[in-house]
Amino acid sequence: MSDTTILTNLLTVLLLLIGAFFMLAGTIGFVRFPDFYSRMHATGKCDTLGEGLMLVALIVYGGATFVSVKILFLIAFILLANPTSTHAIAKAAYDVGLEPWRKLEEGVEWMNTDEDRGETE
Repeated sequence: MSDTTILTNLLTVLLLLIGAFFMLAGTIGFVRFPDFYSRMHATGKCDTLGEGLMLVALIVYGGATFVSVKILFLIAFILLANPTSTHAIAKAAYDVGLEPWRKLEEGVEWMNTDEDRGETE
């Protein structure tokens, strides 16, 4: 194998591993974070970056071909669509009344009703 092939393979593996790390981090955040908005943030950001890096790895591995141009368009679409859809879903949840998580005092981790806040009429 030539030095260029070895370098290309190493860069491809590195990009795939970094992308997989971000995808895993987003999944762990989805499981561990306390509320809907935090979970949306974790998956929206990490999945966008992870998917983008994995697609860049495909471009590096495949070389300069017409398929690489298609993958670039796909990356651009993902970079626009993922944050936009995440924001739209989070805004819809907020509009229907889903309140964000707040830590108020020791031992209290979640409040979402007026009675929990002490705001009874």
